[in-house]
Amino acid sequence: MDNPPRVTDPLGWGYSLANVIELLSACLEAVPTRRVLEVGSYEGELTRDLLAWADANDASVATVDPLPPKRLLELVAERPDLDLIEDTGMAALAGLDELPDSIIIDGDHNYFTLTGELEAIAGRAGDEPFPLLMFHDAGWPHARRDTYYAPDRVPEDQRQPLAHNVGLVPGEPGVSETRGLPYEWAAATEGGAKNGVLTALEDFIAGRPDLKLAVVPAFFGFAVIYDERAPWADKVAAIVAPWDDSPILHRLESNRVDHLVRNHGLAQEVHELRVKVNEQEALLNDMLESSAFAMAERVSKLRQRGEPIFSRRRISEVLDK
Repeated sequence: MDNPPRVTDPLGWGYSLANVIELLSACLEAVPTRRVLEVGSYEGELTRDLLAWADANDASVATVDPLPPKRLLELVAERPDLDLIEDTGMAALAGLDELPDSIIIDGDHNYFTLTGELEAIAGRAGDEPFPLLMFHDAGWPHARRDTYYAPDRVPEDQRQPLAHNVGLVPGEPGVSETRGLPYEWAAATEGGAKNGVLTALEDFIAGRPDLKLAVVPAFFGFAVIYDERAPWADKVAAIVAPWDDSPILHRLESNRVDHLVRNHGLAQEVHELRVKVNEQEALLNDMLESSAFAMAERVSKLRQRGEPIFSRRRISEVLDK
């Protein structure tokens, strides 16, 4: 599969599951998947890869997003075979007539929402084996900390104490006003009960011994839940086992995230410096065009019998530099 530049990820954060498409598509083929449902498509980066995979594997793709952005709507117009469900993940899953072969969940990354989506799947599955389930953001920062796209969708008594427009830093359980990766709404504290994506996954399978969880610690964490009762379970297990909880990947991801946080901080500093420089340039340009400054310069020349310390010529030289 070709890997064109990711126009939706200009900062290179690697936030999309498209970054693990080789593992994800191998799992889809192991089932084998004829119908795949994506919950949380955002701008359709993974969706586009899923469509390319589906074209080669005689499969269909449906995607769920309650507020589809422009890029996703453009993809739907480009690919009318893509089924867009404009609803929340919980509502869409609860309303399915039949479960697809595989479900990919990358929606609102909080315990309440993800648990509701999983329970909706369980309700549809009944006593039958679960479909293949794949998830994003089972690693830092969402593993043990809720974040919210729309906090009002979550009952207040089911929400973690909220922090607004804050930064998250690896190894710091609180939030920062000046550092870290930015989030509009996040749990004020990392860890504890009913907090985070990985916590929700672990709690969900705890009472279901047939369900197994594997977590690939790369690109914010790719998780797979497979049902050992399914005929394809051994194939999926063989695919994910070499990557599951890999200490090498843990170290690589930790290093990658650390660089992301540092680079974001540097980018913020550069932005702030540019704002200050632009303000200073605007002020100097105003001074060059000011008749009052020109008159003051002439008076200063007469008093000092030479070029004054502050002159339009020197301001022009500074601006040219």
